[in-house]
Amino acid sequence: MIDRSYKKLLKLNRFPHTWCPGCGIGAVLKNVAIGLKELGWNEQNTTVVSGIGCSGRMAGYMNLDAVHTPHGRALTAAEAIKTVRPDLNVIVLSGDGDLGSIGGNHLLHTFRRNPDITVFCNDNEIYGLTGGQAGPTTPEGTKTITSPRGEHHQPLRLNRILTAKSPCFYARTTVYHVNHFKTCIREALLYKGFSFVDIISDCIELNGRRLGFKTAHQMFKWFDERFHIVEGVRDHLENDELGIVKKEAEVEVKAEAKTEVEGKLEVLIEGLKLLTLEELKHFDGTNGKPIYIGYKGNVYDISASPLFQGEKRMRCHIAGKDLTRDIETAPHGEDLVYHFPMVGRLKVKAEAEK
Repeated sequence: MIDRSYKKLLKLNRFPHTWCPGCGIGAVLKNVAIGLKELGWNEQNTTVVSGIGCSGRMAGYMNLDAVHTPHGRALTAAEAIKTVRPDLNVIVLSGDGDLGSIGGNHLLHTFRRNPDITVFCNDNEIYGLTGGQAGPTTPEGTKTITSPRGEHHQPLRLNRILTAKSPCFYARTTVYHVNHFKTCIREALLYKGFSFVDIISDCIELNGRRLGFKTAHQMFKWFDERFHIVEGVRDHLENDELGIVKKEAEVEVKAEAKTEVEGKLEVLIEGLKLLTLEELKHFDGTNGKPIYIGYKGNVYDISASPLFQGEKRMRCHIAGKDLTRDIETAPHGEDLVYHFPMVGRLKVKAEAEK
């Protein structure tokens, strides 16, 4: 017997929906609802956020708490919800026009911050709601309302942007490859961190017919010709591949590297001269003296820093001071300090009084 319990997650009283016959958005809505139901995500623990466009209307058909945001702002709202309510499952339902154009800046930085939200992007490669203009992912050469002789700009390659750094989860699938589509949905929902499913979809009325297709089924077969599925988890996808890219965080490697650096420092500490804060002040770069700074009990010679070269000798106000507190408020400075030679140790107050 077919399980139709996923329908509890849909507002059936609002059907029939507003999308054109043959539109792929209905398949996205249905299969996302199936994936949520299988994992036990419901109106008690899940919220959905959408943007502007045909795809953005999906949230209005889901029986979940929903936020319909201004154009391009779906990700900022979703991240805010997850920050305030980390116990909630947060998903985004939107399109390539909303997420990749005016929302492109938010996409970059949400991806960078890696919040635990899942984005389902209905990527129909066109601006459908506004009449069929070329969008950010429209393939080069495609004839549209705004490119009657063929789009001459290269499309935005979401796969390259969203797999550029670790950690990441990016999946590309199509509404035609149903079993693969369902696998991508489930894997994305289970991933802890920012996950993005790029769903190649059809807009038969405002894109497909201009391309020469008479029916949505013909477009589906075209998807089958354009793409092929690659098995297993990859570290990147080619433009004609459907699959999952997953890169784990490099935190452990960085932690090991930092431990190694700290170990080397401990070896260097023995035999270094001790300086009080008063003595440290004398090494301020004036009259040919070197420039010393203190950090976490150690003294470093930063005379070779390009910040202190030339006639203006920029930032000399930090010379001869203990900068521990300052650097801890901007941790990237720690790595810069470690590039310079350690020349001494700072005497703490108790040691200085002995």
